[in-house]
Amino acid sequence: MSASLPDLFAQFHACAAEALQQDNKWLVIDPVYDHMEQLAAQPLEQLLPQILQLIETYPTLDYGGPGPFGSLIEEHPLTAYTPALLASLQRQPSVQVMGWLDRAVRAEGLDLPCGPNPVRPADYAAVLEQLLHHPLASEECKAFAQDSLDDARQAIRP
Repeated sequence: MSASLPDLFAQFHACAAEALQQDNKWLVIDPVYDHMEQLAAQPLEQLLPQILQLIETYPTLDYGGPGPFGSLIEEHPLTAYTPALLASLQRQPSVQVMGWLDRAVRAEGLDLPCGPNPVRPADYAAVLEQLLHHPLASEECKAFAQDSLDDARQAIRP
């Protein structure tokens, strides 16, 4: 019998707390991989808020690049998830979400089901500017935001 989505994410939250305490990202990544089939069967509109809540609760954890969650998210059209990633960064900056959004903004040429991306490079750059001064952003997050901003500025130049 498989666990409900809230039960799974309660387990992932406990794993994330332990991963943070022990500085061992695999304590959260491995359990997520163990449940990939069940997670992949969930509608993204139910799954994505759970993923983002976990990351916003533990924003300094490394969940893999793109990791199990990123792999699940990237199976969907950009329109289905990039606005939520942008909103998540505004609430609680994290390198993880920034990395996913960075990949999505640069999705041209990647093996992603692209379609139109409602988050344009200029939108992303504006949020990156905000992250540089966001009181909840870690120093690592601010450094990644600066690097991404430099790249984004080059991408939006005519």
